[in-house]
Amino acid sequence: MSEFYKLKYYVIEAFYEYIIAENFTIRQSVDRCLYEFGKQISEGGLDALAVYSTLFYRAAFHSADELRFFRKHINKLNCLFSSELCHGHVLSEDELEELTDEIDLINQKLK
Repeated sequence: MSEFYKLKYYVIEAFYEYIIAENFTIRQSVDRCLYEFGKQISEGGLDALAVYSTLFYRAAFHSADELRFFRKHINKLNCLFSSELCHGHVLSEDELEELTDEIDLINQKLK
């Protein structure tokens, strides 16, 4: 398993753990994960993309209305994605395809 997918796995696990064990709302869970994975986000790059895309995809899937509270972070996600980082062959074809699909859904639901 690639480091990209490992990080996505940890984010998904934390996201649902907060919802189930802590009885958080979708927004509360996203907020908590943004805090918990703040180091990865602050470093930027693929780690930030993995965290952002995973969290906001889950939010878009479960409660798209909540995305509006995270517009600033979603803008950062889009900037990271559109940078050369993604298109520099750092991600596998499958990883890039999944990331693209997630970001497309996030942006579609944010409108």
